[in-house]
Amino acid sequence: MTSVYERDLDGMKYTILKSPYHKEVVSLCASMLGIPPMKMRRIFITHLDMMMLESLGVRYDRWNARGDQQGGMRRQIGYELFSIYIPVIPGDVMKSVFSLAEAAGENEEEVRTAAVRLMVGEMEL
Repeated sequence: MTSVYERDLDGMKYTILKSPYHKEVVSLCASMLGIPPMKMRRIFITHLDMMMLESLGVRYDRWNARGDQQGGMRRQIGYELFSIYIPVIPGDVMKSVFSLAEAAGENEEEVRTAAVRLMVGEMEL
């Protein structure tokens, strides 16, 4: 018999993300990054545990109310959202990407692309 810790929990995680409010949060996050919702859902399933997924809506609401108060590019790419509130990119990595982008004079779209590539594991820093 396989213990619960050895089983693949992707099906259960997907079930959590199918609720109406979770779907809305996934869509909002996906549109913020310019990727399809299914890809965002896959990122969440891969990087987050079930407790984090359960609180996804509350975490998004908290970020929306209090996160990235500086506005600008940080708010548009979800700097704190994806590094603190819904941690799919480690904070130090997100800080490095953002600093490098600012130093190079890159625009919002290039920073967003780098963040997505980090999330999907296509890029290492």
